Amino acid sequence: MRLSRKRVASLLVLSLFSQESPITASAAISRIPVEQLDGKQRVSVVPCADYEAGALHTLMFGAHWRSLWTTPVEMPVLDLGSFAGGLVPFEKGGGFQTMTLSFRGANGREYRFRSLDKDPSRGMPSKLKNTVISAVLQDQVTTSNPVSGVIVSPLLDAASIYNVAPELTVLPYDKDRLGEYYDEFSGLAGTIEERPNESEGAGTGFKGSDKISGTYTVFNSLEKDNDNQVDSASYLRARLLDLFIGDWDRHSDQWKWAGYKKEGNTRWYPIPRDRDHAFSRQDGVFSWIITRVVPRMTNFGENYPSIKNLSFSGRPLDRRLLSGIDRTEWDSVTIEVKQKLTDQLIHDAVMKMPPAMYDKEGARLERELRSRRDLLDKASAELYLLYAGDVDVYTSNKSEYAKVHRTADGSIEVAVSKRDGNTGAAKGVPFYSRIFHPVETNEVRLYLQGGDDRVIVDGPVCKGGVKVRVIGGEGQDIFEDYSIRALSGDPDTSAMMTFFYDDGEKSEFVTGNHTVVDRHTVSVPVDDQEKYDLMARDEGREIGFRPSVDYSSDTGVFLGMGATLVDYSFRATPYRYRMQLNGGFSTGEDIRYKLKYTGDFRSLFRNTSLFVEAGTTGIDIINFYGLGNEKYYNGTGLTEDDFEILNQVTSLSASLRYPMDRNYNWSAGVGAKWIDLALTPGSFNDLNRAQVPGINHDFAGSFRVGFHYDSRDSGDDIALSPRKQASSLAVAGQAGNTTALSGIMVDVSGSYYPEFFGNEQAYGKLSGEFRTYIPLVSSRYSRLALRFGGEKLWGEYPFYEAAFLGGSTSLRGYDRQRFAGDASLYAGSELRLYLGTFKFLVPIMYGPLAFAETGRVFLDGEDSSAWHSSAGGGLWFGGIESRYSASIVFAQGFDDGRLMEDYGIYLRTGFSF
Repeated sequence: MRLSRKRVASLLVLSLFSQESPITASAAISRIPVEQLDGKQRVSVVPCADYEAGALHTLMFGAHWRSLWTTPVEMPVLDLGSFAGGLVPFEKGGGFQTMTLSFRGANGREYRFRSLDKDPSRGMPSKLKNTVISAVLQDQVTTSNPVSGVIVSPLLDAASIYNVAPELTVLPYDKDRLGEYYDEFSGLAGTIEERPNESEGAGTGFKGSDKISGTYTVFNSLEKDNDNQVDSASYLRARLLDLFIGDWDRHSDQWKWAGYKKEGNTRWYPIPRDRDHAFSRQDGVFSWIITRVVPRMTNFGENYPSIKNLSFSGRPLDRRLLSGIDRTEWDSVTIEVKQKLTDQLIHDAVMKMPPAMYDKEGARLERELRSRRDLLDKASAELYLLYAGDVDVYTSNKSEYAKVHRTADGSIEVAVSKRDGNTGAAKGVPFYSRIFHPVETNEVRLYLQGGDDRVIVDGPVCKGGVKVRVIGGEGQDIFEDYSIRALSGDPDTSAMMTFFYDDGEKSEFVTGNHTVVDRHTVSVPVDDQEKYDLMARDEGREIGFRPSVDYSSDTGVFLGMGATLVDYSFRATPYRYRMQLNGGFSTGEDIRYKLKYTGDFRSLFRNTSLFVEAGTTGIDIINFYGLGNEKYYNGTGLTEDDFEILNQVTSLSASLRYPMDRNYNWSAGVGAKWIDLALTPGSFNDLNRAQVPGINHDFAGSFRVGFHYDSRDSGDDIALSPRKQASSLAVAGQAGNTTALSGIMVDVSGSYYPEFFGNEQAYGKLSGEFRTYIPLVSSRYSRLALRFGGEKLWGEYPFYEAAFLGGSTSLRGYDRQRFAGDASLYAGSELRLYLGTFKFLVPIMYGPLAFAETGRVFLDGEDSSAWHSSAGGGLWFGGIESRYSASIVFAQGFDDGRLMEDYGIYLRTGFSF
């Protein structure tokens, strides 16, 4: 059954608060019936009546621009025989939502029809189509203004930015002229606009250009030859207009470029296109949630949102194309653009909307645009500072001469020219020149690319000055640093301020007291998208917050909050450091809390990370039933509560991990923890304190070593759009987890607790676990999971460091930490079968599972041959893909190790292992 766009809200609340109910409806883009168009030159069109919504739906999913999508407007029917002298369709296309059809006109130009309505399911995996997810995303098309392109065009014209001028139209039911595209495109409402196709010809292209190219083609030409340059001021004007109209979707495919040749040089001017997300409205509960998960999806209103978020998708282009503009020129361009955005221009642009639409939203939109115009200089300054901190300067594969001159106030002047092949000196006027000031800029990265390049750095080094990084490329490069100690101001006699990077055998270096030379080889992506759009972030910081909720019968509901701070830096992949702070409290009988700090520092040592943890927790309860493999208490009247020991543990640890790899690493470090134990008066352990070793030990300090390997693969991830995006709040890589379909995991660690470290006695511990996931031929989602593990201790250890057995981490069906000893062994197998998929809002995979586990502990002096075994079964469910799984398992132990004649039920996300 297909889900109605109009009834998603009532479906999600199970129709309890609404009289509306789900109905069957198509997710296809709406079209006008043939009888409504027959023989007419103009027709009344409702862009999409399905977007009409009641009060509940509007509350949940936003009002957005629904009033425009559901308003009847007059639109002309496109005359394919006369427009542009006659149009002939030749290619369908479009992004991941919009349907487009390209035409060739008899006038020699190309044109493109773009549908007003969108179909987000075009870019979705098949599993998500015709689900509540596709229905919700279809409904969220209303965040966009259906006629945004018509409004934006005159604004771009006023700012002297090349653009196409879309016209509203309806494609006719003309089988002869639409041909093979008739069934798919006839009756669609949309816009028709000139298509600046990628072509070459002296003065024959769009706006009289000599060449039209896409972004990657232009970037490759910039890299190939410094005779190619982008007009940065024009690009800045275009980006300021993006801020002004709130267009947050400005990735590299949203641009074409017009090239003009003059005296052997080509200058490129931007042609922004596809204005689907201009004036984007993000109100409603759903949008509130989504914009916190994906903050770049910003809301359009009288005030600007975070410029960092609004400009996020354009960051790769901005960092390349705006690096040559200093603050003076930037402010001058801003003033120029702001002055052109007059009240009359704004009114005339908004009046491009059909009259019926203007009557509903025109006055509000004009008010918002006037307000944003007045605040444009502030938004522009924020954008400038966003890119002024760490600046990338790219040259070309031709031979170039770069001069970096330091001044006494810490500023640097960078000039890049062509290099004379005979003299090796600068040739002609610099094609790049800018002064960088330390109040704005931390460092400048100069990428020399290919060619035989030469760079000279000179001038006084002073404290707080701008750092210089020069990255060589292929060719025989010469690096010279003649920087000297500043004689005035605040000289810095120790700081390294010039960094040269080149692995070429023929490269030459002249270094000084402030120079660092790095000869390591760093691979450069070959794929254009990887090189220009998805390169690892290497500047700035990000912070994110994440709430957490958990529940256990021991502690009740746990409410927590976490914060993550990520700092990015040059060649620090995926980040320079990543710090997390998580905390919260439980709401059980006794309010308990925990706080944990984690730091991962990756720039102190090459390919080695420093991992630091610190925290305190009173959430976890230690169960201690005594040492031994056959400690049974059946018939004694004791319950689990008699063996619980409350505790507050404060810990601190630091370790080095090598290499920084998602699959494997070695680690070595130190750790310490302080334990505050609280025995319940009258409990079994309180009455038998002498049988609880180390009950008075309140400290444990250790040296640790470890090895970790993880090749687990959990299958496909959910991708709502096939377009790749650079990650935010970077992680070191997503290793597999308990939902793995294949692969293995090995974890081995050893700890030594010496007396001189503050322990009562010296002891040691060795732990290891091996997991493997074996796919079955019957289905890619069916697999056999195996787990083997154990621990061994030497010396006199406190009870809380014993080798424990029991619970979901080792032996289900028994109480957690049910057995304790000097050593432990355990093994388990779980068969997870895939039976099929059913739909409940989204596709749900399901299947049965069955497991068997066994294990025992060993104690010096105890004569025991008993093995404790358990078995059970249950069900697992996976939302859309198996990696998003949950399981419920019934487990039963088979001997008297169970304290009472009961069983265990385990409900969790993922699986136990």
